[in-house]
Amino acid sequence: MDNTPPLTWQARIRIAVEICSALVFLHSCKPPSIVHGDLKPANILLDENFVSKLGDFGIYRLLIQSINGTVLYHCTRQPNGTFAYMDPELLTSREITAKSDVYSFGVILLRLLTGRPALGISKVVQEALDMKCLDKIFDASAGDWPYVQAEKLAKLGLKCCEMNRRNRPDAKGAWKILEALMKSVSFVRLSTSSIRLVPEDSSGIPSYFICPILKQMASHMKPRLLKDGFMVAETHHR
Repeated sequence: MDNTPPLTWQARIRIAVEICSALVFLHSCKPPSIVHGDLKPANILLDENFVSKLGDFGIYRLLIQSINGTVLYHCTRQPNGTFAYMDPELLTSREITAKSDVYSFGVILLRLLTGRPALGISKVVQEALDMKCLDKIFDASAGDWPYVQAEKLAKLGLKCCEMNRRNRPDAKGAWKILEALMKSVSFVRLSTSSIRLVPEDSSGIPSYFICPILKQMASHMKPRLLKDGFMVAETHHR
């Protein structure tokens, strides 16, 4: 049984910021844009300092441009991914877009906030907001959430989980909200290297966001599942 203490709310906000930044990089690549396709806590690796990296690109997709040039998408006959984190429109349209990752990210945000199972989580959070009892569903194991920031996180998560992908923000839009949230909490001291946005002319993905699970690393890295569903990649020195 894992005796690792639960992630604090500070660590959870940091994870949200870093993963959103990673999505901005992926979706901004030119050409073509990249969609992860299976974003979930188990594919977010944390190092010993709880700095997050995005892993498992086994079903990533390269996006093509629509005929009118306005939408980047990938068509698939059989949707892949994890159902509870899967874009509902993917099941009907069979089209994967960057907004598909945004939906998954929204579910992750709500899980970071509440610690509840992914399936049906947006309904639970929306009902709590409507009944003005959001604080009743905060994950208490994370510590005392600052209500104003937690409410903003909940609303962003719900916006990302909109059934119609057109109503969801893109990764950059989500980033702007998280950046403002981050600045409003005095504890945040993230290094600039971990939150920089991709330059407009950049076509690469910085290595500090993408976790390279290579064969030569497997001998001394041992992923371990935390109670929160995230993975810690422990390094064993010989």
